[in-house]
This record gives sequence, structure tokens and C-alpha cells, in this order.
Amino acid sequence: MPRAWRDRPREEAYSFNPAYLSSLMCDFVREFTKAKQEACPITLVYLFPALSLHRQTRERFPSRTVTSLYEWIQANEDVLVDLPRRANALLPLLREGAKFALYQEVLELSGGHGLILGGKKGHFTPKTIESVSIDVRETVTSTRFLAKWFAKSGSEASILSGWGIRP
Repeated sequence: MPRAWRDRPREEAYSFNPAYLSSLMCDFVREFTKAKQEACPITLVYLFPALSLHRQTRERFPSRTVTSLYEWIQANEDVLVDLPRRANALLPLLREGAKFALYQEVLELSGGHGLILGGKKGHFTPKTIESVSIDVRETVTSTRFLAKWFAKSGSEASILSGWGIRP
């Protein structure tokens, strides 16, 4: 059961609130579905935040999606070391963000375990991006990059396997 907001550390309450995570998810799903022309597997929505929210990892991403995801992971294997811990720690927070996104109708379930954009807008607008901190801006940029990179990198199972995650 999630902790009450008043019982959470301030950084967690500000940085990992459901509305913020929901907006990141919307940006990820929007970019993924635009690039791949199909629903975004929900498993990828639970993976990308452990990468884009982690400054040391996102600062090492290549600048273009033409770089092979799998070659990049091999060249940067050390980013995998703490990934399971980060992903597990984020899981309850991401569940809250996903529930919020579904409840607010900014995301919808599609075809089993896929996600598509819902009828309402929940992504970061250019005006919003101008007014946020550099850290948030870099996180949003990395989230969008990961969505496009994952969309070009093969199947859901291949992407998860590349990061050392069993589907």
C-alpha cells in the first residue's frame, strides 16, 4: 500500500508524484507509438524511468537513435549494475503514475498489455518544458529519446533482454 504523501520524503513527493510520472509516461508512449505505429508495451513504461530519471545514465546516452541500443549497452555495461535496484524502487511509484494516467484518461490500455494515448492530453508541452528545471527538461528529453530508440530496437523481448530483464 502506498504511503501517505505527508509521510514521504520531500524529494520523493516532488520528484515522483503521480502527475509527473504520468506526464513522463505520456511522452514516452506518444513518441514510441509515433515511431513504431503500434501500441507501447506496458513493460517498457516501467523500464524507461529507471534510465531517464538516473542522471549518470541519461548523460551517457548517444545523441542519435541510429546508435545500436545493444552495442551501446555492451559499451556501457556498468549502467546495468544498479538498474534492478532502481527499477524495483520505482515500481510502486510508477504503478501510481500509471493508475493516475489511466484514471485521467491520458493513457488507455490497448491489445492486452499495450498502452496508447487517451482522449485527454497529459504530455509536456513546449511551454511547460521552458518553465521547468534543467533536470526535469533533461529527463523529458531523455524519455522521448528512449521511446524512439526502443521503437527502433526490435521486439519488446529483445529490448528487455538487452537490459538484462526477463519478460
